[in-house]
Amino acid sequence: MNLLNTLLPRARQHPAPLLLAGTLLILGISQAGNAAFAAGSGYGRHPNPERREAMQRQQAEAIAKLSSQQRQAYFAARLQLEQRVSVERLDQLSQAERCMVPARDVDALQSCQRNLQDQAIEQRRRWMTERAELQRRFGLPGWGKDQRRQ
Repeated sequence: MNLLNTLLPRARQHPAPLLLAGTLLILGISQAGNAAFAAGSGYGRHPNPERREAMQRQQAEAIAKLSSQQRQAYFAARLQLEQRVSVERLDQLSQAERCMVPARDVDALQSCQRNLQDQAIEQRRRWMTERAELQRRFGLPGWGKDQRRQ
């Protein structure tokens, strides 16, 4: 049985908890993917400690080769990217609210969820691509699957 169907009659009386739960679920999926990607693995898998240590060593060696000005430029670009990502995540939350608050039934809520999840996946792909491009621009090894294939 669909959990949403079970909760919807109660949601008409108190829609805020259901809206919050749905929004957090959508954003949580995106966050889980980002955390897994940052860990250098697929969803739910973590590299062994030796591999992680080797990856961190490679990253440190590459950063050590950069001049002070290059390091500053790299971290300025990372900061700019992270700030833009943060703004986009907040926008996702606002979009979820605009879609889910006026939704009148389970089908409408599920449609919102599907659309928001699709948007979150696409945004995550863009962020990861931009991050990989930044790594390449500064000659740093990547953490994602695209960089492991090189």
